[in-house]
Amino acid sequence: LTTQTERLGREVRDRFGLRIVVHPHADTHIDSEENVSRFLDATDPDLVSLCLDTGHYAYCGGDSVKLIETYGERIGYLHLKQVDPEILAEVVAHEVPFGPAVARGVMCEPPGGVPALEPVLAAARELDVDLFAIVEQDMYPCPPDKPLPIARRTRDFLRSCGAPRTDGRRRTPDTPNAPGK
Repeated sequence: LTTQTERLGREVRDRFGLRIVVHPHADTHIDSEENVSRFLDATDPDLVSLCLDTGHYAYCGGDSVKLIETYGERIGYLHLKQVDPEILAEVVAHEVPFGPAVARGVMCEPPGGVPALEPVLAAARELDVDLFAIVEQDMYPCPPDKPLPIARRTRDFLRSCGAPRTDGRRRTPDTPNAPGK
């Protein structure tokens, strides 16, 4: 896996000038803290970056803040999401696969789960790099009218934690109508 990922990373870099980003995911070979660390240690940082999905990483027992502090230079992208710890405990106890766990509601709306996103955002800010993040909540099946209200509440919550605007504008003291003003 590491050899082929580096090969892909080299091809993408050489042909397109881009860097690949690998997304650790529950129920895959790159999921737990041990497996993510082993993967990162075995791959070339110039070829392979990481998408830290805080929900999947917490689902598999990982500490997102520790990962950012240890491998911050490898993180090229964030997926911010949370896991309901009570449902996760049931899922782990009964060895429920990821898909059915999602159907049970294991991924939840912030700030109702883990990891706490305030420390994750603070650790990411400490990296002092432009880092793209997207907010996600795995939910299926899902009625079509459910995601939008959750997205709005989550956006408001993340802004209360100091997350920057989502329209690409930087928050500076000179920016009119910057969040927090």
